[in-house]
Amino acid sequence: MGAGFKSFMRTPGAAHPCDYFAGAGLFANYDKTGRLEAIELASPAAPELYGINLLGMGFEQAVKYLKSKDPQLEREVDGAISLALGISLYAPHAVNDPKLPPESVLVFAPGYYD
Repeated sequence: MGAGFKSFMRTPGAAHPCDYFAGAGLFANYDKTGRLEAIELASPAAPELYGINLLGMGFEQAVKYLKSKDPQLEREVDGAISLALGISLYAPHAVNDPKLPPESVLVFAPGYYD
């Protein structure tokens, strides 16, 4: 990636450290065997799905867009999950202001939420 990264345990119970590429706005998350299982993207990253920047729109609009691609999208208080697309949104401010963009987009492997 051409950028330095920092490895750290994201939670006390994490089985493997994650890698954070601050300049890219990217977290690489690994399963207990050390295999990549998810990539979380936040600003300055601009993750796109079919050419649409998911961090470049309000959370409400992003949910509507993802639902058009996956009618089974699961909306949560602080985000949304599409198992079919392998994408979730994290938007902790959505309860107070759903017009603000998501804080991050997670792209995950099948079975990540199992």
